[in-house]
Amino acid sequence: MTFRPQHFPDHLYFVTATIVGWRKLFLMDQFCTVVLDSLRWLKEHERVKLFAFVLMPHHIHFICQPLKDHIISLVLQNFGSFTAHEFLKMLRDRQLNELLNYFHLQALKKQSKEQHQIWQKLQAKNIFSEKFLKQKLEYLHNNPVVKRWHLVEERWQYRFSSACFYDKGFEPIIPVDDVRLLLV
Repeated sequence: MTFRPQHFPDHLYFVTATIVGWRKLFLMDQFCTVVLDSLRWLKEHERVKLFAFVLMPHHIHFICQPLKDHIISLVLQNFGSFTAHEFLKMLRDRQLNELLNYFHLQALKKQSKEQHQIWQKLQAKNIFSEKFLKQKLEYLHNNPVVKRWHLVEERWQYRFSSACFYDKGFEPIIPVDDVRLLLV
């Protein structure tokens, strides 16, 4: 899971992380908790500013800005590694052997040095313009209501998203920084 996007310290990034094989791990709340807690930790420990997120059944999108000397590739590497190890512990504890075997086979196929492959390659797109930022913010928040998913009627109702903050002013499941402050 090596990832080396060009790092621009003052830029925001649109990040996508998808479970290998599009396995819907995030239909189980305990796996959602790991991802959300990891994002919360990155924010609370001043690794990133977290501006928006949506956690879908098999992937997550978020918009962040690395802080201080934290490079986006290392932030993502740490996020991916930590969450993958936690997922594996949970899979073993719950004896979800079918999923464990699947992730093991994925690692073998990729000839990975790891025993299991949980995430596809994490991707971060550098946000260079206000237009691109607004487009990604809308895309991210609209994900739960698009025809393919249709998880809720109104996007602000989806609990694993920051849409409630931007649409209604409600506190999301994990706090976010207000990206609109950068647009004034």
